[in-house]
Amino acid sequence: MSNKVAKNLFLVFIITLFVSVKFNLFYDTYNLFKKNYSYRMISIYGDCSKEGYGFSKLINEKYKTNFNYEIINGQPGSFVTIQYFFYDKNKPYSDNFKILVNYKKDLSEEFKNFEIIENIDDCYFVKLSYD
Repeated sequence: MSNKVAKNLFLVFIITLFVSVKFNLFYDTYNLFKKNYSYRMISIYGDCSKEGYGFSKLINEKYKTNFNYEIINGQPGSFVTIQYFFYDKNKPYSDNFKILVNYKKDLSEEFKNFEIIENIDDCYFVKLSYD
């Protein structure tokens, strides 16, 4: 192998190593094999932050119903909706229940006819109240 080819291979190796470290390839690969699916989803989409995957998962597991919940994210600029992670085409949507994620506003203004069933930080599971 000539000296020029060896230098080029070494340069490609260094660039590949740099890009791998810069984009956390080794850490992400480790997490992919060692952490379970739920942990990875919560680390990406948040528990009661970002898109609130963890809170929505908790509600869907705790309150097993025959309908889908509407999930509203109160954080402006959040473009990903997580309600389709739990969406079942065979179940209708319920207007009586809502999951509110990142809702730092006063709920009494927008949701005055709703009562809070579950609350963790800025995440709420609310039910329509028939008072």
